[in-house]
Amino acid sequence: MQYIRDNCLKEEAEVSTHAVHQDELGEDKRLGGDERVEGMNTESNSIQEHTIYYDIRLPAFLPEGNERVRLILNLEIQLDDTPGYPIVKRGFYYCGRMISEQYGTVFVDKHYEKVEKVYSIWICPDPAKKRKNGIFKYHTIEDIIYGEPYTKEENYDLMEVVILNLGDADKSSDLAILDLLNVLFSTTITSEEKKQRLHNEFEIAMTVEFESEVQEMCNLSEALVEQGRAERNISIAQMMIKEREPVEKIERYTGYALEKLKEIANGIGMPLMME
Repeated sequence: MQYIRDNCLKEEAEVSTHAVHQDELGEDKRLGGDERVEGMNTESNSIQEHTIYYDIRLPAFLPEGNERVRLILNLEIQLDDTPGYPIVKRGFYYCGRMISEQYGTVFVDKHYEKVEKVYSIWICPDPAKKRKNGIFKYHTIEDIIYGEPYTKEENYDLMEVVILNLGDADKSSDLAILDLLNVLFSTTITSEEKKQRLHNEFEIAMTVEFESEVQEMCNLSEALVEQGRAERNISIAQMMIKEREPVEKIERYTGYALEKLKEIANGIGMPLMME
C-alpha cells in the first residue's frame, strides 16, 4: 500500500498494513465523546440508500503535532472500465457515503470539525488501449469569486477520487508506480513470479509483511477476475434467453447447468426454450 500512498495521496500519510475485506466485516459501533473506531467495515448501510460493499477500506494517519489525524482510504479494483456510467462519479458517490457514515462513528452532535478526509482509489487492470497507463485525480477545491480566503484547505479538501489505468506487465510505462502495479495486478503472472519480479525489478525486499500484502492483493485480483467472468456469463445467458436461443446452446456458451439457467430465466421473467 505504501507505493499507492506515495503516488496517490498528496499527504504524507502512514497507511495501515491491514486491509479490511468483505469477509472481515466487523460490528458497527456508536461513539460517545472522543472515542475513535480503529477497525473499518467494508459494508455501508443506509435506510434511504442501497447497501454498498467496498473492496478494501482502511485508515491512514497524518502526523499532526502531538496527535495523529486520520484519513479514510477506499481501494476498488474495476475490471470493466466502461461499465455504463463514469467511474469517477461512482468514486465521488463512495466518498460521499464514507463522509456521511462518519456521523456516530467518527463524530457526534455538531462536531463537524472532526470529519475526516476520504479517498476513493480505483485501479482498472484492463482499460481500453487508448486509456492504458494513466493516473487521474479529482478533488474538491476553493474557487474564490471575490474576497480574501479565510478558511484552511483542510476544511474543504475532504474527498478525492483517483483512477489508475494499468497497462501490460511486460511493457514499460515510464512511470515506476504504474510498472509496479502492472506486475502486481497482472492476471497472467503467478503470485510467485510477481514476488520475484517485484524483488528483482523494483528492489523490494520480500519481508514477511510485504509478502503477505502481495499475496493478499493477488488473491483479491484473482477473486475479482472470477467474479467478472461470472457476471459476463450471466449477462450472456440473459441475452440468449431473451433472444429465445435453445437451452442446449446456452449451456454450451456459458457452461451453466439447466438448473442455473432456470434460475436466471426466472430472474428476468422469461421461459427457457427447450428443444
